[in-house]
Amino acid sequence: MADRHWDLLVFAAPLFLLMTTALGLLPFPSARRAVLLFALAAMVYVALWLTGLAVMSVVWFWRTFGGFARATNEVAESLSGVYWTVSLCHEEEAGRADELIRRATGRLAQLVALRAGAAAADLGYRVSRGELTETLVLVRSGVTTDAVRRRLDAWDGAVGPRDAGVEVVMIQPASRAPDPAGRRVVTGRFLLLYLATVLVVVPAEALIVMGHEAAACSNSACEGRPTRYPDALRWLSQRLLLTDPPDLSPATGAAAAIGWLTSLMALMVLPVAYVAGRNQVRAHAIRIEPYRRMRSLMEKRTRLLILVVTSGERDAVFRAVAEINGTKPTARFLGDRTVFDLGVVSEVDIHLVQSEQAAGGPAGAALVTSSMIDRLAPDFLVMVGICCGLRPQEQKLGDIVVSSQLRLMDHRKVTDRQAGDPLVILRGDKVTPTGLLLDRLRAAEVDWTGAPVHYGLVLSSSILVDSVSIRDQLVGLEPDGCGAEMEGGGVYAAAAKGRTDWILVKAISDWGIGKSDDAQPLAARTAAEFVVHMIRGGALDRRTWPTSAASDSWE
Repeated sequence: MADRHWDLLVFAAPLFLLMTTALGLLPFPSARRAVLLFALAAMVYVALWLTGLAVMSVVWFWRTFGGFARATNEVAESLSGVYWTVSLCHEEEAGRADELIRRATGRLAQLVALRAGAAAADLGYRVSRGELTETLVLVRSGVTTDAVRRRLDAWDGAVGPRDAGVEVVMIQPASRAPDPAGRRVVTGRFLLLYLATVLVVVPAEALIVMGHEAAACSNSACEGRPTRYPDALRWLSQRLLLTDPPDLSPATGAAAAIGWLTSLMALMVLPVAYVAGRNQVRAHAIRIEPYRRMRSLMEKRTRLLILVVTSGERDAVFRAVAEINGTKPTARFLGDRTVFDLGVVSEVDIHLVQSEQAAGGPAGAALVTSSMIDRLAPDFLVMVGICCGLRPQEQKLGDIVVSSQLRLMDHRKVTDRQAGDPLVILRGDKVTPTGLLLDRLRAAEVDWTGAPVHYGLVLSSSILVDSVSIRDQLVGLEPDGCGAEMEGGGVYAAAAKGRTDWILVKAISDWGIGKSDDAQPLAARTAAEFVVHMIRGGALDRRTWPTSAASDSWE
């Protein structure tokens, strides 16, 4: 609490101590002199504070209207009133820059969460879970070491590592931005020039007034007239306030005219100050526009969550994304899961989370997906990985399977027949993923030069199929199936609950019999590269889809 009110503490604590001591000594007659000293010290302390505030105000005025402030400082001071800001950063080791920012964002996340909880409690509401979407501004000119500056320069798009939902925006030193219309940007500095001109003109006018008044009067009639330079200067200074000193009045018409012109010059300060202020506001808006535009673009980025199960699938996505944007995955910890931020491809922020095998269980695809939807609020959800192929005559290992439909195979009714095998009746959902994602993947196939892409019904079951009889049973229950996997049902259930657009993109690593890991790296790489190829083409950029796309698919 003290660090957030440090300025008040520094001002009030010494003053309170001095005044309390003075009041405590007041009942003792022998300590009256000490009481006066303590009271005088308190008055001097307050006077020093007020003087310091006055000097700071003059410096701010001079920097603001004099045009001597750097554009970066002006932007940083403005953004500090809107976003949390780190104005000073000192770290000798460049490798610890990310750790330092991660700690700062973690503290910020805790602070905002506490404030949000307290505000909700005041309204009689309890917040059990929330999403933090805060911004932390890091001013590059406040970085004190070259090593950390070089590390910050490597951040993509002036956006640093994100942790706990906090996005770090780095403000780079920049020259003053030009007017977008191509016109010269005029600031309010001419107000200072006008005031400086007044300070120069009035003393010069005093010489003229003194000369006219001294020449027009005799020694006996000069009383009450500005015949001396100090009197002339005092009279003109009073004319700046539109009045005359009670003991001074000029007798010549020239001096009177100069006095009226001086008053007019003082009145002109008002329109000049108005125009200067308007120009300063306009110039400031122009200078800060690139940073506002940068923030606006970040807010408009599509947020994509990729789900994987195996380490091979995870690493394949890491490599596919890094080949495009060169970004190293950044881990952040949300609840009981680790989310990897993979940077930006086109206008899409890519995040990855890994679940355990199958849809059920505490760490299965269903609960992990649901938790990440609540915490990350992604626009789209794509499950990427490996699957079992069901059409060996038409497919090859490494071929891509896209779920144009998904069938949940575990929910079924089994009844005894009078003779023969039991009768199995499927009762699980048969659903279609988001049309927008399906459309974008079909479009990406046009210039895709990798493995063939098959669109069709994908069967989702918690059974890891490595049996001819089980595979044949699945095909017999759903003859249209082109692939089988284990987590899609959980992804679908969580996406339906969170009203999030989803799809499965997997590649064939086996045929459900004689399983081995030999083809898994090929399949994981192929699926990951196809999804990244689709993203790279701008298919998921927010400007390409209606703002209500994510909700319309669930209406």
